[in-house]
Amino acid sequence: MFEYDDITVFILERDIYARQAIISYLGWDRRTRVIGQASTLHEMLSPAAANYPQAPPDVVTLDTGLTSTVEKLEEYIRLILSKMPKTSIICLAHHPDPAMAASAAHLRARGYLARTEVGVAIAPAICFTYEHYFVVTRDVASMLPSEFNDSIRVDVLPERRRYPNLTQRLEQALFLCVIEGLPAEVAAEEMGVSTSTVRSYIKQVYRILEASDDESYPIAMSPAERAFVRYSALDDRDYFPRSPSPMKSVA
Repeated sequence: MFEYDDITVFILERDIYARQAIISYLGWDRRTRVIGQASTLHEMLSPAAANYPQAPPDVVTLDTGLTSTVEKLEEYIRLILSKMPKTSIICLAHHPDPAMAASAAHLRARGYLARTEVGVAIAPAICFTYEHYFVVTRDVASMLPSEFNDSIRVDVLPERRRYPNLTQRLEQALFLCVIEGLPAEVAAEEMGVSTSTVRSYIKQVYRILEASDDESYPIAMSPAERAFVRYSALDDRDYFPRSPSPMKSVA
């Protein structure tokens, strides 16, 4: 049964377009709820800022592009945790850096994820990371030295579930009509087909996603919502828990 976790999220992201995309993706998934956003750390932590949450969020997604060095990343993590000690920090990186990942782990961040590997699956990635020790994406895991796991437990984020029967055209229709929320008429112009064809594509998409997923969803969820959740879901069969090891922090 698909359960609602209601994980509250604050988005610290310098790029307005990336910020709006994250908000949109999180809005599709009822397990996550955005309670604030900011483009700078000062804006986020300032009590006078309009986006400052009334209560500390469960998770802060931290754009590592705001921090050009390991030292700056450590400063950001320390400052956030000094104000919100129970908040989980998940770093989102455009260009993953193993040194930054290691520092994030030692300072008790909950994850260091490569954006390109997360994509539309940001909500399930947050849910997975929130429930585990320290999570990285596969590219980041391949960069970490072998001795890293000796001191810190690292879990690798499962890849997004694949649907082999989704053709390129069907996936395009899904992106335009469901993920981007465009009307079928507009999507039809974009794809160079008729409106009825687009609607037929979407019906096929729904059937393919439903046939490949045995999860039970609440009746209140719309077909489009179920489609997005299925499409962005992680493949938990790809996850193998690692034996725990003690987490060491940097003073």
